[in-house]
Amino acid sequence: MKIAILGAGGAGLCAARHCLDENFNIDIFEQTGNVGGTWNYTDNIGVDENGIPVHSSMYQGLRTNLPKELMTYEDFPYPQQEKSYLPQDEVLDYIRNYAKKYHLEKYVKFYKQVLNVEPRDNLWLVEFEDVKNKQKESGFYDAVFVCNGHYKDAFIPEIPGQDSFKGTIKHSHDYRTPDCYKNRRVLLIGAGPSGCDISEHIAEVASKVYLSHKTHIFLPLSETIQQKPVVTKLEPSGAIFEDDTSEEVDDILYCTGYKFTFPFLSDTCGVQVKDNYVNPLFKQVISIENPTLGFIGIPFTVCPFPLFDIQVRFFLSTLNGHYKLPSKEEMLKDLEQTMAKMSGKPIRKYHQLGEDQKNYFDELAEAANIRKVPPVIQSLYMRVRKNRNLNDCFRIIDDEKWEQIR
Repeated sequence: MKIAILGAGGAGLCAARHCLDENFNIDIFEQTGNVGGTWNYTDNIGVDENGIPVHSSMYQGLRTNLPKELMTYEDFPYPQQEKSYLPQDEVLDYIRNYAKKYHLEKYVKFYKQVLNVEPRDNLWLVEFEDVKNKQKESGFYDAVFVCNGHYKDAFIPEIPGQDSFKGTIKHSHDYRTPDCYKNRRVLLIGAGPSGCDISEHIAEVASKVYLSHKTHIFLPLSETIQQKPVVTKLEPSGAIFEDDTSEEVDDILYCTGYKFTFPFLSDTCGVQVKDNYVNPLFKQVISIENPTLGFIGIPFTVCPFPLFDIQVRFFLSTLNGHYKLPSKEEMLKDLEQTMAKMSGKPIRKYHQLGEDQKNYFDELAEAANIRKVPPVIQSLYMRVRKNRNLNDCFRIIDDEKWEQIR
């Protein structure tokens, strides 16, 4: 079986390793010259030196919002150290070392941008272009792993009066350093892990920092950061908030997440995105219309590397004959039943797992009768969600237990 893997980031490399374990032939398509995906830092914003949209959302001083113990491929631990929350470059080194250990780089087609993927006579046509010389090529594959990440296409909500604001507006995808905010009044909209972390960096140089949010903040914030409720309206020189207060600001930085986009998928793939809901997928992985098309890493608010591992092994179990997929009708019914459990949550939250990730991991393992994600992952994850302190350090003892060592 010949497999196309789209992307050489954390998900794509995981897919490659497990595909090789099954003795499948693989090609990994990567539009840059590096493995590691979004973990590669670049000063570039907008487009890179080859005119390709910049994929990375890394910024200077970034540290992981999860401990390394929850960002680990199975059977491939980080080097021992008394530090759990790592800087970006150490995570990138970890991913690169993973690629080296399993000899994955020789399968990567670097500087190749995938332009079109479509089903053709029980195979997949993959058309791609060399981003340097613009030469186009194509190939046929038995299955496709879509591992293009989802931290690239910024989501910016529409706020009344947005066009009237006279200051600068940008998304955290294009944030690199706080230098441009020196002695400025800055409003950050969105207080997820990135919004909280970036606000701390900006607060070191700005004259005032406001952080607007509507959800629980997991990280303790400096007293110099003033928390504000949801923005209801923007004006030429500032913002009005849900509690009818207002503040004058010079700059706005949206930390509002990303959109799922798959511009290379043809309509005949049978997958669509509506309000950030990718459908119809069986177990958030397999295209119900074309079951040899799989998506790795779509769920968010989750432990990413354990997610990659279980999703890859789940999809592979259907390709190697270990697990026979239900009929199309049964898969659609399963999706319908899952949707019914959302209890009124907006459709854009469908792929958000959070505390439900263990149930999801177990569901994949039990459906395909494959190895489960160790329960210690969920146990430590719940501890971190309740109290995230970047100075804490943990150690995994076994599949059931962990300890805090600092």
